[in-house]
Amino acid sequence: MSDNKAENLFFEADQLIDDNKIVEAKEILIDLLSDFPDYGRAHNHLGWLYSVKFNNYPKAKYHLELAIKFAPDYQGVYANYAYLLVEMNLYDDMIHFGNNAIAKNVADPATIYNKMAQSFELKGELMEAFNFYKLAIKGAINNQFLDELYAAVNRVKGKMGLLQKLKLINK
Repeated sequence: MSDNKAENLFFEADQLIDDNKIVEAKEILIDLLSDFPDYGRAHNHLGWLYSVKFNNYPKAKYHLELAIKFAPDYQGVYANYAYLLVEMNLYDDMIHFGNNAIAKNVADPATIYNKMAQSFELKGELMEAFNFYKLAIKGAINNQFLDELYAAVNRVKGKMGLLQKLKLINK
């Protein structure tokens, strides 16, 4: 299969996803990957479908990891993988992944910091969660996302004990 043919199939699948023709998109992506197994963006889209539309997290994780391997500069895969790790309750994996993604400067830092903050919050590490939500706020430019981040900061503060809240005042 030529690169051009692979791209045409990819964009066809992408359009089918936009049109909510999920099964058809999945089939095209599977066909594309059978002929072109290192097409990272197709792995990303297939991973996203398995995660969001089919709730098949093991398959989603497999394809998103291949997307990162084969398309390391494709930003969307980092957000998709971050969301998946939190959804799978793999909080330590998310924190490790987030640190690597931030260090490589290949992903939207606000999204990654947000998912790291959620991981810390769900682990009960509220001070770390607070700090990472604040980092996410610094990088966010979407007003709705900012509102969600401010709500998360307030939620974490509400979960904190008195001594933790006092530490925030001294920062």
